[in-house]
Amino acid sequence: MSTLVTRPSAQRLRQLWKTSCEIFQTAYNPDSIRTGNKVLRQKLKGPAVISYYPVESPVKLRHIRAAFPMFKFPNTEDEHRVMMNELRKRRGKGPPKKKEDTGKRRRR
Repeated sequence: MSTLVTRPSAQRLRQLWKTSCEIFQTAYNPDSIRTGNKVLRQKLKGPAVISYYPVESPVKLRHIRAAFPMFKFPNTEDEHRVMMNELRKRRGKGPPKKKEDTGKRRRR
């Protein structure tokens, strides 16, 4: 002989769901409204992004150069820039020559 099992009412199921959400600390959202909880629960990306980049030293080479002017520290960045400009000029990729003044002025 089989016994008939009655299904709990919708109100009773909703109470069970609400209690379950309180116990397991999840969001109770019976109307399925978009709340953004999925995004808020995600782990923050800030610490991971910060740890990707190396820590910058507060002391720069220019500070050392200013503190010790008696030593000649090479400025490799500036030397590289000047060298690249010279290479570009030789290939004809440099800035155009300035217009020479012929001495005549335009009159209005």
